[in-house]
Amino acid sequence: MKIAELRIKNYKQFQDIKLDFTDPNGNPLEKVCFIGRNGTGKSTILNILNELLSNSYSQYFSYFNYSLDSFISIKIHINEIKIILFYFSQIDKRYIFSSEIEKEEEWFEKITTAKDVNQEIKKYSKYILKDFDDKIRWEIILKDNSTDLLIYSPPESSQNSYMNVDDVPKTNVNEALKLFKSFPAKHIVSDQNISDFWTVLIFFIKKRENEREVFETKPENIEKTKRQLIKEFDDKNPKILNKIADLWNKILENAGLEFDLENANNPIQLTDNLKAYIRLKSTKKQISYNELSTGIRNFIFRVGHIFTLYFNREIKKGFLLLDEPENSLFPDFLFDLMETYQEIVLDKNGENNTQIFVSTHNPIIAAQFEPYERIILEWNKKGFVDAHKGKSPIGDDPNDLLHNDFKLKNLMGKEGQKMWNTYTELRKKLIRSKNEQEKAKLISEINKIGELYNFEV
Repeated sequence: MKIAELRIKNYKQFQDIKLDFTDPNGNPLEKVCFIGRNGTGKSTILNILNELLSNSYSQYFSYFNYSLDSFISIKIHINEIKIILFYFSQIDKRYIFSSEIEKEEEWFEKITTAKDVNQEIKKYSKYILKDFDDKIRWEIILKDNSTDLLIYSPPESSQNSYMNVDDVPKTNVNEALKLFKSFPAKHIVSDQNISDFWTVLIFFIKKRENEREVFETKPENIEKTKRQLIKEFDDKNPKILNKIADLWNKILENAGLEFDLENANNPIQLTDNLKAYIRLKSTKKQISYNELSTGIRNFIFRVGHIFTLYFNREIKKGFLLLDEPENSLFPDFLFDLMETYQEIVLDKNGENNTQIFVSTHNPIIAAQFEPYERIILEWNKKGFVDAHKGKSPIGDDPNDLLHNDFKLKNLMGKEGQKMWNTYTELRKKLIRSKNEQEKAKLISEINKIGELYNFEV
């Protein structure tokens, strides 16, 4: 299941906005990037997507306090079926339409401006999917204990709970065992949910122990040696802490740190917690999580938590909503950030069935998207937000994106702009000058400024 389009009408800064999540061939995108000035609604859109995906049967508009004339339509591709889910705040009801509606723009306008929505809908009843309604309803619901997964990762909160982890996140085996009864489809990954991450880690440690016991007692394995059993089981069942070490060490190595895999404990009693730490590579001294830099700590916990939710699982229907993933990270972490996220959402079969939506202010991250994967949000003359696709090609110089997609005409500060004006004036004087001595002096000044500020000399 993939989202191909989202339309919002009469809600907050959106008077009537259409967000196209398809490639040039009309196929739903694997990843989408929202960019725009503060207040243009990037986080609002992620919140709406999270709310709609989380609540297939609930009160759709109650969470956001929509006005009575608010409308949302979301176009979804489910295998070969293409549908439009329409949400009406006026009647607090949802309809499922076929996406093969003729004159779709005219249809949308008539329904969303009608005085009597129910009466207007009757005129389009032939497009309402009645026969397949129950089947489709079941398909769009994200179900617990299944191959469905929705992860929403909001921006860092004002009070970062990561800083309070003086030892390890607080949880225990007993909390992890509850996941055997019910493993949720929907998760929030944030500094407010750090214990959830640690609980899932313990769950997979215990799950592997159970699977090993079952494997070793199978009739065909009774006569095998312990060495054979260990090798056969390990080849198909990776250890989650080993995988976390591989993931985290790529991030930590630049800071001279590593995950202390060899000293991680195996929690046994119900009240036991997982004790696993970071250490200095040079001296092997353990470092407390709250002593790590804000950027590194936030990053390893966020990617670690997301990774565990995909670990050794088959995911057929996945959504990852990332709000400002660049927070507190040095630029060298950003150049392959999307590659990192695309790797960790691969399921156990190596398949990527997750649609990623990212909100960012950073041109380095935006450059990792195709122009048609970038949605630029901008204020229009009426004071509402419009949307259009990006211009700069994937991998373009971030400075070009700042010009083309972020619409920043001047990338220099005031002092830099003053020096640019001085530089251009000196060049004009050089052209006009007929005195060789004056020319030599001007050339010297021009070269000095040009080299200092990397202007063209």
